[in-house]
Amino acid sequence: MASFAILFITLGLIIFNLFQSSTYKSIDKDIRNQVVAIKKQPNMQKQTNPDPHDPNNHFINSKPDPKAPFQASILVFNNKGKLTNKSSLGNRYSVLKNIKLNKRNVNLKQTIVVNNMNFRSILIKVSKKNNNPMYAGNYVLIMQNIDTQIQAIQNFEQILIVTFFIFWIIALVISYFLAKINMLPIVKSWKQQTEFVNDAAHELRTPLTIIQGKLEYMLTKPNKKIIDEAEAISVSLDEVNRLNSLTNNLLVLARSDSATTKLNFELTKPDFFLKDPIEPFKDIINSQSKVFQINLIHRPTLYLDRDKIKQLLIILLDNATKYTPKNGTIKIYDQMEGSKYQFVISDTGVGVVDKDKNKIFDRFYRVDKSRNTNSGGHGLGLAIAKQIVTVHKGHIYVRNNLPHGSEFVVELPIKH
Repeated sequence: MASFAILFITLGLIIFNLFQSSTYKSIDKDIRNQVVAIKKQPNMQKQTNPDPHDPNNHFINSKPDPKAPFQASILVFNNKGKLTNKSSLGNRYSVLKNIKLNKRNVNLKQTIVVNNMNFRSILIKVSKKNNNPMYAGNYVLIMQNIDTQIQAIQNFEQILIVTFFIFWIIALVISYFLAKINMLPIVKSWKQQTEFVNDAAHELRTPLTIIQGKLEYMLTKPNKKIIDEAEAISVSLDEVNRLNSLTNNLLVLARSDSATTKLNFELTKPDFFLKDPIEPFKDIINSQSKVFQINLIHRPTLYLDRDKIKQLLIILLDNATKYTPKNGTIKIYDQMEGSKYQFVISDTGVGVVDKDKNKIFDRFYRVDKSRNTNSGGHGLGLAIAKQIVTVHKGHIYVRNNLPHGSEFVVELPIKH
């Protein structure tokens, strides 16, 4: 609000000063033209029948005098300060008769007030050699009424104030809504950050509590042998491994957020990044009495970081293995969609309901918290997977695998 106020006030002052300065320059220009006209009077000719009683009528102009503006009045004073052109002033004399000669104001531009009327004036001393005897050797006060211009300046000032105030309010309203719109992603990011910290603290607290409990329990039996406390030690080690996995995943996400992760992009084909992570899962899946089907037939050229895509594939295959029941089927296959290469990991597990499909890639989000906890997950795998796909300018999403289960689709751009 303060910034807009300063901006509009500054702009208003600049415009007002320019308008006022331009107005007074125009007035001063008219006055200057009159001064020049008076100082450069044309040659005079004697009248054929001069009136001896009127010394001002002994000469006539060889050319007519330049016409002064309608608002202008010319007062001629002799050296004694007496007004010598009363008759030429007409009705204006009653207004201007109280003006006195002040020789100190020669060549000084002034704005004076006479009977509540405003005049712009200048006093000049005319040379005795001037061709017009009415001006020769006298003091000439040129006055131009500027009431109209002052009224125009005042009206302009009022309009300017009202206009700028209205536009200031409009600017504030618009800026408020624009700021509100621009703040939405910041607020969303802040909310996500808060939730992330809370969830991370919760995830860290659980294994730490278990480890602390097991260690305190073992301290109550100092004479026991290691073999006697093997179960407690094993549980503690499992929780330590879980903590290591969690902190590593948090580190991966933090590096991705700060863009400090170094990626090694290169041109490659699916054979070079799909084979290595798939092979270990064959034995794991078969040992759990589950079916693993592989159908990879396309070989487009892709530009990617092979290690990161392998990590992505391991995350998706690990999830599919965890949540596919015994005798279920896990399948990986690929397909081409225009300029995109897709590889799909499907399972015959419980699937993902529609309301959760847009949330499962959020950090720490779990469709079934108890099942994820029992399986050792902490809700970061799919978040990491999404970040990997994002840096590769691809897209990842989940869809139903009818009649039951889910399919995770990874879409990567083909390099032509």
